[in-house]
Amino acid sequence: MKKTVLLLIFLLFLPSVTNSGIYFLKLRTSQHPGFLRIVLEGHESIISKGHVYQRGRNIVVAFPDTGFSIQTEKFALAYRKEDRETIIFSPGDFRGLKVFTLKHPDRLVIDVYMKEKGKGALPFLTPTEKERQNDLPAIETVVIDPGHGGYENGLVKNGYKEKNAVLDIAKKLGALINNDRSRSFLTRGSDRFMTLSERVKYANSKEPDVFISLHVGNHSGITIYVPVITEYVSDIVRPHLANRGQADYMEKTAALLQAMKEAVISGFGDDMVSIRPLPYSILSKIEAAALIIELPSFEDAYYIEELKAEIADTLYKGLYIYEEIKAN
Repeated sequence: MKKTVLLLIFLLFLPSVTNSGIYFLKLRTSQHPGFLRIVLEGHESIISKGHVYQRGRNIVVAFPDTGFSIQTEKFALAYRKEDRETIIFSPGDFRGLKVFTLKHPDRLVIDVYMKEKGKGALPFLTPTEKERQNDLPAIETVVIDPGHGGYENGLVKNGYKEKNAVLDIAKKLGALINNDRSRSFLTRGSDRFMTLSERVKYANSKEPDVFISLHVGNHSGITIYVPVITEYVSDIVRPHLANRGQADYMEKTAALLQAMKEAVISGFGDDMVSIRPLPYSILSKIEAAALIIELPSFEDAYYIEELKAEIADTLYKGLYIYEEIKAN
């Protein structure tokens, strides 16, 4: 009897593929100002085969030579299976798509950018109040801090300057965020020097949900630095502090760390990310989920446009994963 129960439990936890080679895909959607997000979750073997393209007002997702069955979770968008390998979504009039994949679990994510409000409205069911609350963005404002600037070059090697490389990546990441429903601000948008106190003051004035400071390191991988609270402040004094720093945000920072680590592993591999604590840094004064991300050295990476775009895209995926963590 005990063996039978264990076998049943084992079978219940095999949702990705059936005995006949048919994969299961979990579908879910969330609606945000300006765009609709479609998420297809399944086994890596099927997600890696996904091809997304537009056909008129429809979005076609094909998985060549791979049959699948559908499980819906919070999915209120019109769709149909065209054949055993293809699913078609009908969101209405849209002006563009952004497609990317994520791991742990494996997901194919499609952001559908809609046309002007009132034209080609989405065929959605009326959401409940709870669903509306769940669709509120976890990230409204992101402050990106490109390190150094002005007379402070940072690392200089092989014709690269740290101040320029991180500024380029910050601008690319900011553009991705601004195409979303969130807003981004850069502590410096040009080659100018800013003190740490000026960066902190500017960042906190924007009341951000997330703060990311970008640097280049002397190592081959990506190092993520997390703040450390080194001084205890009593509950009586805390409300009267001009700057409360990370005291109220460590849980959110931990979630952001988890998200960025997952994104880096997904984009660059398990051996490309390390985590280190960093007390007495700019992070300790930031009133938001905050990380310093130190990128590979100029000796280990060529900072051509393709790499800078890939890094920006990876960090953007990290923000998406952070939203998912906060929503669950």
